[in-house]
Amino acid sequence: TLQEVEALSQQLYGGATSNEARAEAERQLSVLSTNPEMLDNVRQILEATTQPFTQHLACTSAAKQLTANWGRFSAQQRLDMRNFTLTFLANKGPTCESFVVVALVSLLARITKLGWFENSEHSDVPKEVTQFLSASVDHCVIGLQIFNELINEMNVNKTGQPLSTHRKKSVSFRDRNLLQIFQIALQTLQQLLSGTLGQISPQQDSRLREQSLRLALGCLSYDFIGTSVDESTEDVGTVQIPSNWRSVIEDESTLSTMLQAYTGSQPPQSAQAMECLSQLASVRRSLFPNQECRQVFLTRLLTGIAGILRTRQGLSEEVNFHEFCRLLSRVKSNFQLSEMVKSEVYPDLLALVAAFTVESFRSCPFASNSLYYLLQLWSRMVTSVAYLKGDGESHLDRYVPDVTQTYIMSKLQSARASLQANPSEDPLENEEQLIDQLDSASPLCRYQYDRMAEFLLSLFDPLVTQLQALAGQGTAMPAQIEVLEGELAWLVYIVGAVVGARGTSRSSEEHELLDGDLCAKVFQTIKWIELRQSLPQGPSSATLQRLELALLYVFQYFRKAYIGEQSNVTSTNLYARLGERVGISDHVTVMDVIMNKTMSNLKVWAQHGEIVEKSLNLFQELASGYSSSKTLLKLNVIVMALQHHGPSQLPFLTVSGNPRNRTNFYMTLTRILLMDDNGLMDFEAYMAPFLPVLRHLTAFFSGQMPGGTEGPSREEAKTLVTGVLRDLRGVCIGMANRRAYTMLFDWLYPDYLPMLVKAAEVWCYDSSVTTPLLKFFAEIVHNKCQRVAFESSSPNGILLFREASRLLVTYGRRILAGAPLTYKDRYKGISVCLLILSRCLSGGYVNFGVFQLYCDSALTDALDTVLQLSLSIPVSELMAYPKVMRAYFPFQEILFHNHTPYLCHLETSVFMRIMACLQHGLKWINPPHDISVSSECASALYHLVDFRFRNGKKDQPALQALAKHLSENSHMFGSLLALLIESALDDCPNQWALSRPMLGLILTNPEAFEQIKHQMCESLSADHRERMAEALSRLMDGVNRNLESRNRDRFTQNLSAFRHDVKAFMQA
Repeated sequence: TLQEVEALSQQLYGGATSNEARAEAERQLSVLSTNPEMLDNVRQILEATTQPFTQHLACTSAAKQLTANWGRFSAQQRLDMRNFTLTFLANKGPTCESFVVVALVSLLARITKLGWFENSEHSDVPKEVTQFLSASVDHCVIGLQIFNELINEMNVNKTGQPLSTHRKKSVSFRDRNLLQIFQIALQTLQQLLSGTLGQISPQQDSRLREQSLRLALGCLSYDFIGTSVDESTEDVGTVQIPSNWRSVIEDESTLSTMLQAYTGSQPPQSAQAMECLSQLASVRRSLFPNQECRQVFLTRLLTGIAGILRTRQGLSEEVNFHEFCRLLSRVKSNFQLSEMVKSEVYPDLLALVAAFTVESFRSCPFASNSLYYLLQLWSRMVTSVAYLKGDGESHLDRYVPDVTQTYIMSKLQSARASLQANPSEDPLENEEQLIDQLDSASPLCRYQYDRMAEFLLSLFDPLVTQLQALAGQGTAMPAQIEVLEGELAWLVYIVGAVVGARGTSRSSEEHELLDGDLCAKVFQTIKWIELRQSLPQGPSSATLQRLELALLYVFQYFRKAYIGEQSNVTSTNLYARLGERVGISDHVTVMDVIMNKTMSNLKVWAQHGEIVEKSLNLFQELASGYSSSKTLLKLNVIVMALQHHGPSQLPFLTVSGNPRNRTNFYMTLTRILLMDDNGLMDFEAYMAPFLPVLRHLTAFFSGQMPGGTEGPSREEAKTLVTGVLRDLRGVCIGMANRRAYTMLFDWLYPDYLPMLVKAAEVWCYDSSVTTPLLKFFAEIVHNKCQRVAFESSSPNGILLFREASRLLVTYGRRILAGAPLTYKDRYKGISVCLLILSRCLSGGYVNFGVFQLYCDSALTDALDTVLQLSLSIPVSELMAYPKVMRAYFPFQEILFHNHTPYLCHLETSVFMRIMACLQHGLKWINPPHDISVSSECASALYHLVDFRFRNGKKDQPALQALAKHLSENSHMFGSLLALLIESALDDCPNQWALSRPMLGLILTNPEAFEQIKHQMCESLSADHRERMAEALSRLMDGVNRNLESRNRDRFTQNLSAFRHDVKAFMQA
């Protein structure tokens, strides 16, 4: 009854009940939103009730019903619901609660979107909404709300429709209604600002202003061309305004209305007006008929900005300040400097912007996000000077040095003040934001580089002198030291950004000398860091850690600028200056300094994950270049690392929680070792540090130690085995060629590889052991770069697979016996098992026929176990974990390609579960789904159909088993064919892959194809049936009864033509 629904709605939304009561109310009310037969009841509830919570429930339930079951309702039911909602808003909307109005408006917009092409009355809603605007003020507000929600609904695909359907409706709405709605928003704003709406209350004025500004912003932010801009990004680029908007955009009143709305409003309405100005400043260049019109528009915009800067009206509010900074940045990103200097207001505007920037840097109380846009503005102006060819004077020389110096000093003062007020707070902690700002600031520093380099150098020496003086006093003064270290870290970051910007600006010999001076100061800080580490509380100091990270940042940018394939030859001036200042005369010495510092970090900062990770990244990038990796081989520190790389020399290897770091370290070290064909040392010597660990593990698994000594405990053995597996995986990743891989395999087998498999027996339910073990095997069986290629007389390929099979069977059977149903304990391991077997089956280094020939069960055991593991995952869980899904479907594709008879001999229930997964994966054809899933499923289905077609006349046991499966599920291939044909009519990006199995399905299931054709024709209106029948009849024109590549290509061409024909007459 209505009373029961009202009581339950109060329980659900009232907030005064317990969670259990709320859950029970939600369960009882769920029938209203899930049962299609309840739609009329929902409408009756909405019509009869006066309770706001019940009204809201009815609206949301109707929206869910219509979204999920649109096709199940008759056209009249949909139209009646739309008319009822409009009438309800007109009659009762002004008296309803605001959240009820929002739900009603959302329901109306959803109905309009879903029925846009079905009935002209649905698409005529914008016309009917205009009647709200001419009624009372409250009706006008509701009308603007409807337009706002309709724009949002049309702009974003909220209903789960195919992307092509959504875009058709979105474009139709854009062409038919969007300009008119934008003009309504402007007109309402103008009436508000001019006071021609009559006597309205302040609350009504605020609501009208908010809705009209929001509506104008929604129109200007519309996705005009289907680019689907990421809302998480701030810089949206160019606004692709349609050409028929030109007169409105060029109209002087449009800009002036937004400027007046800004000056005459308070936040948040003033910020919305500023956002509208930002969008107007970003309209595409080609909208204007000629350069003169664009210049007039720019001059109006710059004049308005100058007026705001003169009065500073509203800029004391944070939201206004932020949007204004965005506007300044957007103007420069959309207009060239040569266009700006032609405006008569440019000189005054530049002076005003410079004064505003300097003042903001010095005393801005708001977040630094806003200041980033100011930096971006000046950076873009500076980088544009090179393209200013006699079009006018930029006047930047007057202001850029002052702006840059103010920014640097403000950051130093901010770091000092922050550390003095709260020593535990790190002002440089958000390195991502810091680097964004530095990337924008670095072009400013290099604009007049001689002055800025002199300024930076003048800041370094006093800081270092004060630090050395404090260290020499002998008394602990950590607070003062940390403040100075914080400032020094900021300066080091600045130098890194400035040096790294060398490639983005014009560099000269003088600039290289200045780079040398600045880099010399940075290299000198290494001495301070070494001294600081010996002082009390040095290694635990947060500012010293930040200084270390700043130093690594400089090394990264120095590598990019001066340690490249070409830079070593052309940077003689830099090394000459470094040689004078710090004794670094060439790139070899620089790399020696960098690598000594990097290896020192791995020892001193072993517990600091960020420093270790960034040090290893630097090491890896230095080793990735050909010439730089050759240089590394000459360094004593690397020679020592190749010989002594155990935990005693590198303590970071003993720290838990860094598995990726140690794997990356050994991958990089191995690649350096293999750069020299002769080698500075042999492979056996490189692998020698692993031998004590592996011997201890051998003793643990065998239960005895040489000489009667006691073996390692279970916990110690666990630590050893997880560590060595991660290290050996890194070594294996670094083995990129056949010779190196063969050396590794011969070193591992038979002494250690079988022993490592035993870890799966001892710690089968401990994912901290099994995961690195499985990942190690996934790497060692991976035939990348054709590295796994043994001699024709060698059994190593078969031996490798047998060890992998033993691991899969050992692990898999225990997991199936009782591992927890969690990703960490079960699904992650299964995904790696799928990867291992996929790589084995596709590696090409094992002749799998010999296993059956010699009655070896290694292959069938592995296939059975891994298949059982994969089938133990519910389909919902399978599709929910991307890593599991991306391992499962390639595995199925390989099975269908190379082991089709094995699949056919499975039990019917198992075979049908596999086919159900393929059918589910075939539906993943549109973003955000991973379309590779549907491509792999289509490929697997093609291999099955191809096997059935090519061997149809043979009397094979596999074909008989397949026929048995089909006899029990005769509709299977028909439903798959229907799904593929339906997908062919959609705008999916992998159309070719989905078309591959279709021809085979048609040839092997002609009755099903005829039935599908009949159903497709019958589902259409009478005037479309004949055209659909003709299009379907042409699908097999010129196609023969075979699956040769030329015949398949012909069918694919016919399919594309079929899709084009159907879309043409359906749209018409």
